[in-house]
Amino acid sequence: MNRLRDNLVFDCATSRALAASFSFKSFLPPELFRPILQFIRPSDFNYRLCLVSHSFRDDVEAHFYRYIAVPEKRLLHFCRTMIARPDLARRVQRLAFTGAVHREPEPGDTDTVAQMMKLLVNLTDLSISQSIHLRQPGERPWPVDYDDVRILQDCPFKLERLACVFTWAEPLSQWLATQPQLASFEHGGYPGDDPVHLSTSDATLMGCSYLRISPYILACYEEREKPQPVVLRYDMRFSDAQEELRAAQSLRDVSRNLKCLTLTRQTLTEYLSTSRILRAFADKAPNLTCLAIYENIDYSAGENKRILRVIKEHFTKLQVFVWAPLNYPVARDEDGYTSSSSGFSIDSCTEEEMYSFDKTERYALAMFDAVPSMRMFISFRKGPCYVWWRGPAKQVQDGPSEPRPFKRTRLSMGLSEDTFREVDPNEPIDLFVTNVPHGPPLAVPRVIRIYNAPIGPPPSRSRKSIQYM
Repeated sequence: MNRLRDNLVFDCATSRALAASFSFKSFLPPELFRPILQFIRPSDFNYRLCLVSHSFRDDVEAHFYRYIAVPEKRLLHFCRTMIARPDLARRVQRLAFTGAVHREPEPGDTDTVAQMMKLLVNLTDLSISQSIHLRQPGERPWPVDYDDVRILQDCPFKLERLACVFTWAEPLSQWLATQPQLASFEHGGYPGDDPVHLSTSDATLMGCSYLRISPYILACYEEREKPQPVVLRYDMRFSDAQEELRAAQSLRDVSRNLKCLTLTRQTLTEYLSTSRILRAFADKAPNLTCLAIYENIDYSAGENKRILRVIKEHFTKLQVFVWAPLNYPVARDEDGYTSSSSGFSIDSCTEEEMYSFDKTERYALAMFDAVPSMRMFISFRKGPCYVWWRGPAKQVQDGPSEPRPFKRTRLSMGLSEDTFREVDPNEPIDLFVTNVPHGPPLAVPRVIRIYNAPIGPPPSRSRKSIQYM
């Protein structure tokens, strides 16, 4: 027993001596830290990485605080972190959040958010979305609501991208005029009660190449120069036939550079045909390479022929066509049956063929025959998303061209009206083949979990003073 005790004492003493004589330095060169961090997705980030070492903490924070997606109801926690750590606030370049908080809203919450926003000096990408937790009538709204544009006032950052749900009114348009470098703007809100007036010298949205807007925004540019986007999502919601016609005609003045167009439409009882909407601006959009149409109505056989005819005559550079009728809930008549139950092939069909892949394939083949440049036909009609894909044309000298390979498969990626953000306007087929989005990642809420994110001091202070939310 004594011998065992002596051995333990010796081993402990030897270990302490070795530890004292050994210089604990990183075996990994510091310049390799950040390349390694590039392989970790922000959604997989674990804040315990900050505890590896002081130098590793600096690199971890520099990498992962560039892109912050605040989960639902954690906005005030994030604000407290940024206010307590202005050094972290300077690192944030992309930010996404909703206005919901973890408790009942209080009068000073919006001011807290505004204080936090003023610390984000290097912010370039901002996304403010509507919360999934809706407030009931009579309840105090969330700290960031439709009319809280004031959280952006006097902020030092210069945004390149903004997605927001603020009401389209004078306060928002005036603030946008202070951001001439803005390249992408997505508006998911509603129009205000009073019309917005833009002067001829107003630069609002004039530099944007990516836009998500509604007809009431384009109406503000009457009798003056309009934006010329390359990628456009145009939301036509709950308008009558005359309003839809005016909305379609307004696209004539913004289609000069247009390559990717996504039309989203939810109709009322009276509505304009889809082919009439396309024909209203088709001759002014000769460079279109990707067209997506999401609607809550179905198409008759005759309407499908008319859509094909417009595409054949005007969209001679079209490569991708997303065909998505019945993509929203359809209003039902009093007898319980839908008012748009017509067939959708270019030929007449029986009721049994209503959801036949063969029938859809006939329409896809007709599109390919009509438009030689078309490479992909995507069907997203009330169900699974399938794609008909044709290979590139082969150049053959001194002889007839070889037939182009053609196949049908199920689309391996999720498809929605927001897919327009990720499409390469010059090579739109690449996204659907490789599933690799075009351009840098965009700020989208509820990606990073920061429930245990620390409110700590700058790295120069002791780690013991770190406090947790």
